[in-house]
Amino acid sequence: MKLIVTPAAADYIIKQARLKSGDSVAVRGERMAKGQFAITYQPKTPDQAVAHYQQAGHDFFVEFGDEWFFSGKVTTVDYRAGQLVYQSVKETLAEPITQAKGQSTQPQPDASTAASRKYEDYWE
Repeated sequence: MKLIVTPAAADYIIKQARLKSGDSVAVRGERMAKGQFAITYQPKTPDQAVAHYQQAGHDFFVEFGDEWFFSGKVTTVDYRAGQLVYQSVKETLAEPITQAKGQSTQPQPDASTAASRKYEDYWE
């Protein structure tokens, strides 16, 4: 899972939500009527963020509760023709993996996978 927010989208969201320097924004997936889905944003402090993207001095993030929508995708938020535009493409292992000298080229486990979560904390 990867989240990308373009500078144009960040500027639009910052102005619309009247964000102050350092404020955070949750990017959320919502189920709409007739099987449709939408991506929305909400200014808030991260609780259990599973993906982050820094842009224009703000932290854009996906919460654990919205991971179902973004899992396995690269989601780009952009601002074009007077509106926010969202693009989600399937994340593949064919994508280039940036690595530092001496590090393995194997993909590293994602911190949001079930194997890394303590689900006992969420049991009621």
